[in-house]
Amino acid sequence: MPWIKTNWAVGLLAGLTCAGCVSPATIARHAMEAPNRQSYAAKALKQFEFITTNFPVLRIPVGPPQAVLELMVIEPGDYGATMTSSIAPRRPHYKGDSHTNLFTFAFGFAHLPIKPKLETNHIRGTVFLLNGYGLNKELMLPWGMVLAKAGYRAVLVDLRGHGRSTGDRIYFGRVERTDLAQCLDALEQRNICRGPVGALGISYGAVLALQWAAVDPRVQCVTAISPYADPGTAMEGYLKVYAPELTWRTDRKAADLVARQVAAEWPDSTTATAVRKLKEPVLFVRGGRDELCSHDDLNRLEAAAPKGSETREVPLANHLVTGMCITQLQGPVTNWLGAHPTH
Repeated sequence: MPWIKTNWAVGLLAGLTCAGCVSPATIARHAMEAPNRQSYAAKALKQFEFITTNFPVLRIPVGPPQAVLELMVIEPGDYGATMTSSIAPRRPHYKGDSHTNLFTFAFGFAHLPIKPKLETNHIRGTVFLLNGYGLNKELMLPWGMVLAKAGYRAVLVDLRGHGRSTGDRIYFGRVERTDLAQCLDALEQRNICRGPVGALGISYGAVLALQWAAVDPRVQCVTAISPYADPGTAMEGYLKVYAPELTWRTDRKAADLVARQVAAEWPDSTTATAVRKLKEPVLFVRGGRDELCSHDDLNRLEAAAPKGSETREVPLANHLVTGMCITQLQGPVTNWLGAHPTH
């Protein structure tokens, strides 16, 4: 049985700080440019390479600005996937170490080539899966397997500038929400998807799911795992926790530069603004030790969301691992989808 096992405790912007002293302007510039230009992206793509050839892949032109997004479509069925996730606390290794999670995740298939054991003609709905910043659609495969087994078509998206999609930079939702609407247009035109859909996103992907649903009434069910409040505070929090070699002044200056550029392009880019425009309730999820999505932040988002929205918390989990706590979340997520319209 092919297995992938990992300790989920890596920094997504580690490459920015490994070379020693880096200026705030350099960090801010790298944060805005396409993450798939960074060296760690190629390593992430290879993790699930042997799996991706088993599912159809589409390339959809989007824009402006022009880009091509790569999507992978998983039809409903039991593909014989096995997933386990566990999380436990650990002691800090050094003074100032805030990585207090020990997380393990295993993902594998009972047989190759991958074919569903049980296909269904009754599709319960279509759910778009949106990856976190710097990651790719392949890392959403565990969620794709969970939803396919539950009877949903899963559409895994390499967001603009991520994975095998093109694009020179990211826009924190201003452009990406239109990209996603155009992808749905293309799937409808190809008769791959009809009717309302759902979206499940993690961190950056969670924010994009909320922003997309705010402007596209076809998106009627959102699961937002670890959404941040706004790009500037998210980046400052991330650098403070996961790049401890930087000084707090560098953290703040770099985050301010990103916040100013985003605000100049899109004055009202906060997640709460998008949530207030939603018509359907949202399932919010955060980790008990999430550094970028605080308990208060999520309470404010839930208060701004439509009536019936709910919040779940994964004990012990920090921001980096919450989205892959499949064992802890698959029940609540599939139950939520079953109770809300996605078809």
